[in-house]
Formats: sequence, structure tokens, C-alpha cells
Amino acid sequence: MEPISTDGRAFLQRVRRATVASGALALWYIGGAGYIARTTGATLLIDPFLGPSNPPDWMRAIPPAFAPDDLDALGSVDAVLITHEHSDHADPVALAAIAALPEIPVLGTPAAIEVATRAGLDAGRAIVFPPESSRPIGDLTVTAAPMHDPTAQSANGYLLETGETTLLLCGDSLYFSGFLEIGRRWALDAICLTVGANPPGMTVYMGESDVARATRDSGAASVIVQHYDLWQGLTLDPERVRTVCRWYAPDTKVIPARFQRRITLAPGGASR
Repeated sequence: MEPISTDGRAFLQRVRRATVASGALALWYIGGAGYIARTTGATLLIDPFLGPSNPPDWMRAIPPAFAPDDLDALGSVDAVLITHEHSDHADPVALAAIAALPEIPVLGTPAAIEVATRAGLDAGRAIVFPPESSRPIGDLTVTAAPMHDPTAQSANGYLLETGETTLLLCGDSLYFSGFLEIGRRWALDAICLTVGANPPGMTVYMGESDVARATRDSGAASVIVQHYDLWQGLTLDPERVRTVCRWYAPDTKVIPARFQRRITLAPGGASR
């Protein structure tokens, strides 16, 4: 099992040195809905959140996976994908660090791209990427899909396809009928879904039942459970998702994302 590192540069260097087989997709969880994704020919950052807590309501339960100044240790980054404009996804701290590095494009919703430009990203690298847009990045094809997040101005999911491997990243989407349509269009090896304990009277994240329903509707071979560990007071044991998925999607493999640890996707599902 890969260790958790308090040295962000060491973590990024480990990711940079890792071997990824042709046709596979490797993910390293960096908290929230954030990942480093690598194939043999591409490296992506998804929703990197490197900023501080926002007290008193939003207090981190896990630290940033690395410091903004460490980002160069990852080496070449081919693109950054932002699902929506909330600051734990379109993080001004992370985006300012990305803006300081040359040539890295940032793709996202209009509101997320506004955050990126305010953080210093020049217009040529800040790219509004509406649903149904598709773009080759190295040996990946990235396609934007609409998600349902009523607390955001708009929200994208991202389909990553390499060889015969397909992943759907959903940001903080709530359950909606669109998961069924996506599952009809794509054979998903894995889906990344946010789960959390909602504050009284609020629906900020999916609960375990809705994660299981979204997994069932999408037909994904594996569900990667994310965001459950980010905020104090809103954490949720991902084993609860495993329990409920036995009812809704008994054939689906449930994989909780673990901080700084690798998940490898290949046709048919995901593994550590």
C-alpha cells in the first residue's frame, strides 16, 4: 500500500515516477472531488483543492495533498478539469499556482473559468468547456457531461476515455435522471461520486442511497466514493455506501478513495 506523505513534493514525485500500463488509467486521490489522473500519454489535474479552511462552517478534516509551490514536482501537466465554481473545486489558491506554470490549459464551466481568470490565468488558457464538448488530450479523450448541482451556477462531469477504459468524474452532482442516459451512451468502468453527511435541513451532497442509485443507473462496473472525508462535521463512513450498494447494484465494486493513494482503472472496473 502506498504511504501517506506529509511531504507534498515527495508525493508528486512518486506520482510522476509511477508506471501506468497502456490502456489503463491511474488516479491518485487528493481530497474532495480532486484527483491526479495519469495514462501512458497524459497527466490531468481534476478539481485540485489546495486552499485553507473557510471558518467557521467549512473546516478541513484532511490537509491539502501538497503545497501550491510543489506543483512543478509533478512534471508536465496536460490539462486541468474543473467541475464547477465552488472554492473546493475551482480553488483560487490552486489556480494561481497553475497560472504561474506555462501552457497548462484549464477547462471548466463558465463560472469556474471566471474564477480561473481572476486567479491570473490568461484568456488563451482558460477554456469554457460546455456539455457535449470533446477534446483529445494525449492518449485520452475528455468529454463534458451535464451534472445536477443546484448549489452551483452549472456543473460538468467529465468522461475520460483511453483505449477500452472509461471513467466518469461527477464532481458534487446530486442524483438525477441523467445518470441513466450516460450509462446508455457509455460503458463505464468506474464512476466517481461525492457522498457526505448533509447538515440538518440541507442537501449539499448525495447520501449513500443516492450514490447507490446513481451507480445502478449508470451501470458502472465500479464506484469510487469521494469527498466523504473533506469537511469536519460532514464526514461519512464510505462503508455505508458499500452496504447500500448491495441492494441497488450488487455486482458493482465499491472503492473508497483514500488520501494520496492510487486506484488503477482498466476495462471491467477498478483496483488499488
